[in-house]
Amino acid sequence: MNASQFRFKRWRTGLLATAMVFAIGAIAALGVMDERSLVSTTRLESSREARVLAEVLASEFRAGLSSLGGDEPAGAAHAEGSAWRFEHTSLLVEPRQLLHEDAIADDAHHRLLVWATATDDLRTIDGTPVDLPSVVQAATAGESSAWLTPSEALRLGLPEELAVAGLSRVEDPRFGEWILAVVSSTERQRARESRRYARTIIMVSLASLVVLGFGLVLLRTQRQERAFERMLARESMRAHQEVQLAREGRAATMLTFAAGIAHELSTPLGVIAMRAEQLENNAEDDRARRGARAITEQVAKIRENARGFLAIARGAAPLRERFPAADVLRSAVSRVRHRFERAGVSLRVHSLSDLPWIYGDARLLEHALTNLLLNACDASRERGEVELSASLRGAQLEIAVSDRGGGIDPAVRARLQPFFSTKAEGTGLGLAIASEVMRMHRGELRLEDRPGGGTNAVLRLPAERMSDDALADEAQDPNFAG
Repeated sequence: MNASQFRFKRWRTGLLATAMVFAIGAIAALGVMDERSLVSTTRLESSREARVLAEVLASEFRAGLSSLGGDEPAGAAHAEGSAWRFEHTSLLVEPRQLLHEDAIADDAHHRLLVWATATDDLRTIDGTPVDLPSVVQAATAGESSAWLTPSEALRLGLPEELAVAGLSRVEDPRFGEWILAVVSSTERQRARESRRYARTIIMVSLASLVVLGFGLVLLRTQRQERAFERMLARESMRAHQEVQLAREGRAATMLTFAAGIAHELSTPLGVIAMRAEQLENNAEDDRARRGARAITEQVAKIRENARGFLAIARGAAPLRERFPAADVLRSAVSRVRHRFERAGVSLRVHSLSDLPWIYGDARLLEHALTNLLLNACDASRERGEVELSASLRGAQLEIAVSDRGGGIDPAVRARLQPFFSTKAEGTGLGLAIASEVMRMHRGELRLEDRPGGGTNAVLRLPAERMSDDALADEAQDPNFAG
């Protein structure tokens, strides 16, 4: 898993946790808002019920006053127990007698209060004076309801909770203005609110648990995914290590094989070099001497290549020298020219006037290019043609060897490894060595299908512009005469 995928998964986990918190908070907020709405609605209903009850009692009280008869004002009054006595009449106004007993709201949760302008004080239905500033202020202000504090409710003998009073006015021409106040305790409403609060808390808790459980399941799934990805990464690393071990095993086999070849070739090469030197010394004409000298030079190259590849197989780094790319192409072409002539295959070299310089080991690069040219020659039919071209693509040198052979199967193309070959007599080392050489030079070897049939073997490696002196040397070389 790369860094961007890791950051995305961490971001997804954080988003999930944030969504869980937001969902739980939203559920809790909705529950609280709904509960507050219910509380407000309940209080409005309690106030309305008290006012309705007060209106009913006031209507009955008004009818009772009218039944007492008379038209003259009764004058000032004073309270005597549960009755009001007036100066200009012998009649007593006793509210309890004027109201139906079943209608009187006077129990553990209700109280009926009477306020008369004739005495200007507030009393219970039984005539007991009470000090309730909130009710007096509401009556004086002409309001239809009032809220009593818990201490005021306690004075009336009600539970020490908020209480609501519904007020209703009665106008009588003889006995003046009366106000009936029905006080109701909110204890039962408070109990219902508490139960609703409990239900709301339970519902919010259950919903939060559902959201939390869902989130935990998702988090657990994500953890399992990460664990599975880590397991896959470990398996991939283990597979890579096994491939690396297998590659190292093949490299060790190559090292042993190369050491054996180098050892076995040392004696024959020494004999060939000695005989070539004798031939050169005993030659009677220049042509024979040049031939013997060429044998000596090629033997020296074979020895040098064997020592170089043996050193690389043992882990030695390739040389890092700067040289024109044209020198590598020129040398490789001169080494394989006779093979092409013998096979009846033409080698066409496309030259450029501005080949770049490169850094690396010229001997290894020449060997890699030689292998590609020989492979192309072997894949071509008689009177066929192989093309060698070089071009600069940005900061990359691209060397292409193109043939019109049978091509390479895609499954085979991916198996550039030692000892694997499609030729009956092939060793399987040519392409594998070329690929390894390009890897050492921070480049790559690519095998591509050629339009119309055949294969393009392309070498790509870092390069720089060629100097003017090297350009002049290249222009004089007959091997690059297009």
